[in-house]
Amino acid sequence: MINENDYRGLKEEDKWFIKPFKLGIENQRVDFSDSLFLYELSTNNIKEVVKHHPLTWIHLWRPFCHAEQCQNIDYYSSIEDRFIEQGLRVLVVSETYDYNDIRGVVNNSMWNKPIFVLQDSYFGHKIRKNRLKLTEEITADSVVKTKWGFDDYLFKGSKLLFAGNTLDKEKIDSLLLLNK
Repeated sequence: MINENDYRGLKEEDKWFIKPFKLGIENQRVDFSDSLFLYELSTNNIKEVVKHHPLTWIHLWRPFCHAEQCQNIDYYSSIEDRFIEQGLRVLVVSETYDYNDIRGVVNNSMWNKPIFVLQDSYFGHKIRKNRLKLTEEITADSVVKTKWGFDDYLFKGSKLLFAGNTLDKEKIDSLLLLNK
């Protein structure tokens, strides 16, 4: 369905691959040769994760998108590796439950971290509304406001340093310098 997260279209056998979020799963390395599980996140889960990491980058990902930044999820691993000493943890969060698209991108990559998805029962099934709700809840205590929602959120502990689109290593470097 256009502009929907595809949760309603999941087959019963695909729902077996959807798991609830548990704190600590974001630290694990996974082997997708057996199974690819998707871990559902709510805003409360995200707030819990950022409390436990010095730096956290939440990236909303569209696996159905054919642009390089959507297909090359190894990019996010390379950024995490670049900032390993600062304790960066990157969470790639799919905006859809389209298991075939997600599996296709992951299988064509070296990605070995969990894949997260915005929890349908919390956010609903409309992609645009999901994105906006997430942005509103994450930025509630900041001056950041938008009508559309963002792709990227960078936290230093529980403090939101960045909410916007196209976060990269140069922006992370400059944000860390400004927020020493």
